[in-house]
Amino acid sequence: MSNPNSEEYSGTKRSGMQALYTYAPFKIFFGSKEDYGIILVPAKTYRTIKRINWNIGIVDNFSVLKYEKDFEVIQPLIINTIKFSSDNEGYVEYMKQERRTKIDENYLYTPFPLVAKFSYRSLAQGYYCEFGIILLHDSRKCPLISNCKLINKFVRKPSKENRSCPHYKGPIRYERLYTVYPHIIRVVREKSIDNKKIVGLVITKIDGRDRILGKIEFSENLELKAFSDASIFYPKKANLIGNPFLWISYEKGIGFKVGNLNGIIFKFSNSALEDYILDLIQRNHDIRDWLCIKMSTYFGKNNLKLRKFSSNQRGFDAMSRLKKALKEDKSSYYTNCKDDDLTLFGSFLLTHSLAHFMITNIVEMFRPSILNDFIYYIEHPIFGDSSTSVYVVESISGGFGYLRALGQMMNEKDKDLIKILDSILQFYNNDHKKYVHDKLSGLSNNIKSFSGLLSNNIINDVIEIFNKWRITRSSEIFPLHLAVRNYLAITHGSEIYSDEKARLAFTDLISELPLCWDGCNMCVGMDMGCMFGPYDQPFLISRKLLVKFISSYKEWLGKSTFLVDSTSDLYTVFRDLISLAERNIKIVSPWIGKEIVKDLAEVKRMKDLSITILCLDDPKNAEAIQVANENKIDLKKLPLRENEGIPHAKFMIIDDAIAFHGSANLTENGLKRNQETMTVTIDPNEINKLINQFNTIRSKLFT
Repeated sequence: MSNPNSEEYSGTKRSGMQALYTYAPFKIFFGSKEDYGIILVPAKTYRTIKRINWNIGIVDNFSVLKYEKDFEVIQPLIINTIKFSSDNEGYVEYMKQERRTKIDENYLYTPFPLVAKFSYRSLAQGYYCEFGIILLHDSRKCPLISNCKLINKFVRKPSKENRSCPHYKGPIRYERLYTVYPHIIRVVREKSIDNKKIVGLVITKIDGRDRILGKIEFSENLELKAFSDASIFYPKKANLIGNPFLWISYEKGIGFKVGNLNGIIFKFSNSALEDYILDLIQRNHDIRDWLCIKMSTYFGKNNLKLRKFSSNQRGFDAMSRLKKALKEDKSSYYTNCKDDDLTLFGSFLLTHSLAHFMITNIVEMFRPSILNDFIYYIEHPIFGDSSTSVYVVESISGGFGYLRALGQMMNEKDKDLIKILDSILQFYNNDHKKYVHDKLSGLSNNIKSFSGLLSNNIINDVIEIFNKWRITRSSEIFPLHLAVRNYLAITHGSEIYSDEKARLAFTDLISELPLCWDGCNMCVGMDMGCMFGPYDQPFLISRKLLVKFISSYKEWLGKSTFLVDSTSDLYTVFRDLISLAERNIKIVSPWIGKEIVKDLAEVKRMKDLSITILCLDDPKNAEAIQVANENKIDLKKLPLRENEGIPHAKFMIIDDAIAFHGSANLTENGLKRNQETMTVTIDPNEINKLINQFNTIRSKLFT
């Protein structure tokens, strides 16, 4: 993408993620005393008086599965900035239809402005509404004042005669009012599932038994679709009441497609991951309580389903719901959560937290300045996906080489990587616990120190809110500071916004509250590439879950071979492994069980796998052979020949990358009842030996 306007910026070119940030709509592209250049695009649910010609030519256009119906993404050849000069009166005004209706307290909670007017005067010396109803305007008097019931809302002694609104502020330069970020959506696909390298298996104990949680792979054949669909306005000098940001969605997405990308992929077994979460919440009521609070607040009484890409109202509804519940009884948060819902929700929070952890903590060790060139993507049943996966991707074709190096470090259990993991765990465990404990234990005294700067009503309200939350069974549970801020801003706005000293004191008071709501520091804003909006983020990550998962690294990181015996339920390990298959499964087992073949048939239907089984032509295998034939599984019967020994090897190879071998036949007795020992390995040398053995045994069918 390039921009042709202004001599200084003529021919400016950007590609990939840099282009989406550089050419963010509603962001100043250039400015001087004489003129401004800004990128403006048609906005969804807004109308403008004149047509906006914002792009020249289209390199590509595409739609995104599961995004909003009929939403089109285009990759423009050239993006035009609209130039506003001091010597003309041109302007572009965005207007919502609701601006004609009465503006009441319902608008205190919405981040979507009703009016935004861009002109030279508004960009150089503009005005805005503290409630976010007017993003920007050039009129000295509020243009919506005749429809607004919020005049003097937070003024201690409102004047009936004075019809000027004290919440309409200015003049101030636009670039000093807001920091503008694009809301960027990413979609990652594997162009091919071949040529991937497995760099690790995640194996941990669940209820004392070994389970295969998932696998870690490196791929250099990923495809990325990325586009921005909205701009988010974070206040700088703007004092917004009730909302920490404003939001405008575009009529069309602005994006690009690129292939041959490098990425680290975590692929989980759905059932193993949910069993892992269930085990954690049954053993740790702190984790259960945090999950229950977040799930109950975020979803309310709705089903646990999310639309992966489109902006939704859940975050705004959740914040409003939490704000209203600040002084209510919290017992319902701990009694109304079902384990099935919590395990599904918890598995999503873990994958989302892991994605941010990989980018903000692990990739950062290479070079912090490149973070914006790394993105993540999640597949999860909560989105309607069949699989649970986390993709961490270098967004430059061909890659930088950092993720390739990281994959090797994980495979070899690199000492520097271990030091980083240990230091992070030290921070998240000990340092963070001390931070939260110190904040909560000293909160009352810290808040009371604002006496004289803020009224006792505000101070007592804050203390009461936190005391009511401390009555819960977990001493670490506390309210989200954003909800507390919004509640106080609405309840005590006439005092807080009466003068500059009170505003500053209020800001300082909020900073004294504990800011990490079980992990919100890991998902800090759209500039860090979160796939969710700012109000969704605190509800959809969990530090506690992440710490438990990362702490298990000593059990699996850098290990290629794992010994599993019958005390660990070999059948469950077998099911964990086949759920990770993507291309093919090869099995050699003299005797094969009917139920085992049924499990394989189920996975084959879900993933269209190629499955080949070599077993003896023996009556004991008759039922299994019948099930295989019914499900079009390639089962080869090895003949029993006189004077020849029978094949006695027992092993399974998944995608030519993971092997499960040892003493057990793949029968119900072998995997469920007998005393057996099996090995799980990703050692390529061992895998190649087993593949050769499979081919040798199979070749005997033709001799």
